[in-house]
Amino acid sequence: MDFNTICESRFSAREFSDIKVSDKQIRKIIELIRLAPTALNHQPYKIVVANSDSAIDKLKKAKATLYNANSVLIICSDRNNVWSNRYSGENGILIDIGIITATALYAAAEYGLDSCCICNFDPKALGKEFDLPDNITADALILLGYKSEECKPSDRHSIRRASEEFTEWL
Repeated sequence: MDFNTICESRFSAREFSDIKVSDKQIRKIIELIRLAPTALNHQPYKIVVANSDSAIDKLKKAKATLYNANSVLIICSDRNNVWSNRYSGENGILIDIGIITATALYAAAEYGLDSCCICNFDPKALGKEFDLPDNITADALILLGYKSEECKPSDRHSIRRASEEFTEWL
């Protein structure tokens, strides 16, 4: 599938079938994440692959919304490996995490999977459940799988601003 088609056709799946995602597909997605750009190429992230029943139970204990997904990438930032802007002092961790999260979503579509990015969970509880060190913070969950037959895009999916509303040409 070409990138334009992926951007036009993918949507956040909010109901997954019981079909398991193969480890091979997950490895392909992780390989594309590895190639994603980050500030100074610091790659300030850790990815936890949760695709066992016990890992899914831990996510449920952390109040994660899963929509029946049985494979989840836990996208974590490494707060000890952050680039900071020398002028503003702001660190770029959320930009880097956003880039790899978007890469994961588009990579899933490339490999025939449906996905949904979830930020609605308790990061402290998740860190405790997965025994994450203090410098590793869970920022997003990428639900992976195959959408159920009933799954449709949300009503919000087609609401898009016209590019003229957010673009200024000088």
